[in-house]
Amino acid sequence: IGEALQSHVKAELSEVTAKYAGRPTDAIVVFSREGHAFSCEATVHLSTGLNAQSRGTANEIYAAFDSAAEKMAKQLRRYKRRLK
Repeated sequence: IGEALQSHVKAELSEVTAKYAGRPTDAIVVFSREGHAFSCEATVHLSTGLNAQSRGTANEIYAAFDSAAEKMAKQLRRYKRRLK
């Protein structure tokens, strides 16, 4: 994984968690290749005890991460709404 992808992942995840979750304690992002498609699995552990997981698949690696980040944002948004 290149430096550009690493910085993209860090920026996007920090933006999503700052907007919806507040204080993440740990984040794990795993990229894999399944045939011709790329797969991205993201897990974020929050200080409240929630473990948010998402998975995205696409033909390009950036698109796979963006898909996983969208699902993560949706999950965290729903969690924040439930807390309110």
